[in-house]
Amino acid sequence: MKIAYSLGFLPTYVFREIVQLNSKGFEIDIFLPRSTSTSKFWLDIVPRHKLADDIIIKQTVTSKFITCSIPSLALLFMKECIPVFLRHPAKFCSNAFLSLKKRSFRYFLLGASLAGHIDRRTLFIHSHFAETSAFAAMWAGRILRKPFTLTTHAVDIFVPTREDMIRFLLCEADRIFTISEFNRKYISKRYGKHLEDKIDVTYLGLDFSSLPEREGGPGTIPKIICTASGLGEKKGVPVLLEACRILKERNLQFSCRVIGSDTSGLLLEGFRKQVEKLGLRDVLQFEGLLKSDEVMDRLAEADIFVLPSICAQNGDMDGIPVSLMESMAVGVPTVSTSLSGIPELIENGKDGILVPPGNSVELADAIEKLLLDADFAEELGIQGSAKARSQFNVTGYVGVLLEKWAEYLRL
Repeated sequence: MKIAYSLGFLPTYVFREIVQLNSKGFEIDIFLPRSTSTSKFWLDIVPRHKLADDIIIKQTVTSKFITCSIPSLALLFMKECIPVFLRHPAKFCSNAFLSLKKRSFRYFLLGASLAGHIDRRTLFIHSHFAETSAFAAMWAGRILRKPFTLTTHAVDIFVPTREDMIRFLLCEADRIFTISEFNRKYISKRYGKHLEDKIDVTYLGLDFSSLPEREGGPGTIPKIICTASGLGEKKGVPVLLEACRILKERNLQFSCRVIGSDTSGLLLEGFRKQVEKLGLRDVLQFEGLLKSDEVMDRLAEADIFVLPSICAQNGDMDGIPVSLMESMAVGVPTVSTSLSGIPELIENGKDGILVPPGNSVELADAIEKLLLDADFAEELGIQGSAKARSQFNVTGYVGVLLEKWAEYLRL
């Protein structure tokens, strides 16, 4: 049994999903863009050596269909699309006309190109994020008469490039999965109540066998860790910087490390300069991009994990960050904000601490409480680990996916 994954990049949580599906007997073909900086960025992070022989990464799809000149498009059409047209002339033509009507002809050509690489034994096509790779998967599915399903996350639905195309994509999907109840309600409200019946909430899950044993505990200087992938505005890194300044001003001992980088490194460099400007060099360090195993090593040593997520000016925000699940599962006392789907993971004061988004003073207060009250911190760590391990595990998550796929796609 074979599934095709059409992805713009391969984050660690999708990697875990694919490995788990493979352990259930599915062959997986992963289709990624050819040599884009984003796909390379993530491929450098995930532990590809753990992939079985029947999980194949194919960097065969070119995004040039979307941006190239008309003459170049014609050449791509001849090379990538004509063979698909010859095999599926009726479906090719009908969908080409529909794409013209929907003002998405280039995305259709990208989908036709993808269709040319999909194995005939493939049962269906799945995508993560309602973006270019999902549009390609949708059109490929229509041409090949194969079901198409989609998992939505955050920026893809909160800040769509073209809302009309996202609405069409969601309508065309045979099934929609999303990573929080907050998202389910958001999609229904923004993109149409008629979608409600085909949306399932599937919380992303962790592979606990790959998580380290916690090494944190009493030491000379408590360690605070923040994993802020991409260092984007929604991660709230400036809020953490200000909270660290406040904590230092209060003469509290701590060491804070921020893990993550943007693809260009410009944001990373900018934050490092801010650390110098604020006089925080002795307590705050930006480590940059680390491989997933290295991130886990840092997490195991942490006394507190912090992710001060905010809503960016363009409306982008986190869903339920996997980094929060990981910190809780390892047993690290965790602090975040009452934003989006995060309260579905963290119950304030019971298994973590939530503060208002953007409030550096309350963030500093929460961190201070954990620094000064070891018993409270330990209890949060215990309760957080129990919750993450019982409700956010990859086995249960993939089990729900398989159940829904079997139910709605008649597998």
